[in-house]
Amino acid sequence: MSTEQDEDLRLLRESVSTLLERAGGVARARRVRDDGAGWDGAIWSDLAEAGVLGVTTPEETGGLGMGLPAAGVIAEEIGRVIAPEPVVPTVAMAIGLLHRLCPDASLLEDTIAGAAPLAVAWQERDARGVSDVIDCRLKDGVLTGSKDWVMGLADGAPLLVVAKSTDGLALVRVAGDAIGVTKQTARQSDGSVLTSISFAATPAEVLAEGAGVAPALADAVADATALTAAELVGVSGSALELTLDYIKTREQFDKPIGSFQVIQHRAVDMKIMQEVAQAAVREALAAMENAATPQARSRQASRAKARACVASQKITREAIQLHGAVGYTDEFDVGLLLNRALVLSAWLGDGAYHRRRWLELRDTEEVAQ
Repeated sequence: MSTEQDEDLRLLRESVSTLLERAGGVARARRVRDDGAGWDGAIWSDLAEAGVLGVTTPEETGGLGMGLPAAGVIAEEIGRVIAPEPVVPTVAMAIGLLHRLCPDASLLEDTIAGAAPLAVAWQERDARGVSDVIDCRLKDGVLTGSKDWVMGLADGAPLLVVAKSTDGLALVRVAGDAIGVTKQTARQSDGSVLTSISFAATPAEVLAEGAGVAPALADAVADATALTAAELVGVSGSALELTLDYIKTREQFDKPIGSFQVIQHRAVDMKIMQEVAQAAVREALAAMENAATPQARSRQASRAKARACVASQKITREAIQLHGAVGYTDEFDVGLLLNRALVLSAWLGDGAYHRRRWLELRDTEEVAQ
């Protein structure tokens, strides 16, 4: 990466960090969670105005065209303050699908400009959990079926749905007030909400259809996976910073507990794990920009997520222990970081899933060669 690119990323990081800190930092996440608001519309508009939502979108379609490394910088800062706004799902999934499949759609321009977060419904459930097959069907302009684990759905906002059609897969838009839609919500440990949706003869507008939808969806999921890894790096980095500050000030036997060798060793282990995870995720995001095949791209995403899952869960749990009993109370921010790490680690597959997927994709590439 060139010096000019490095400087651009540094300025982007400072801009996003300043915006989120002025908004209230980690304390805002607790306030939004307790209010049950989901996210802050004013902050969403500020993020859009700063160019955050269009960071990966090519300039010719209204974005900044800065690529995945820039989106990773943003995701890290989102994770650092556990911002409740669904930036990664919107940027990677919704905007990612729109600019790949229908770059001229007004919906893309509106979303980049800061309209309500745009959720994507593509996953479905079977007896084993996540289904490998999409059964939600589009026929004669209406949807029938169901979707699960939809993240970032805003009240009254339109929804993007991936469904089966006569020409393969289709990306469709469902209006926020469409008939035949039934929703069930489940609140996660960090206060965010997942939605299950059923469609019964629900009118839908076709945005894209045919052979191009499946590869676009695979690319968007890979982006979301890698950027979620970057967000986890931000979460664990914040937990590490809080812990280092705490052990420097918390006293026992008239000494800061950070002066005890066993505490120092644990802190060093946390620091090393954080640095390795951050480097691995950033390298994977850069590699995805120039990956030769979709399989290579997905393999880098799985590599990033597997590494970030292990590091974030280990660091946040160590952070709880090093805070002692107060770490288990809701008043201390470290508990919020642990809950966010658990939620993000599960979304789009945990560390064990992505280690298996990395091996499967590697074997597939070797056979192809």
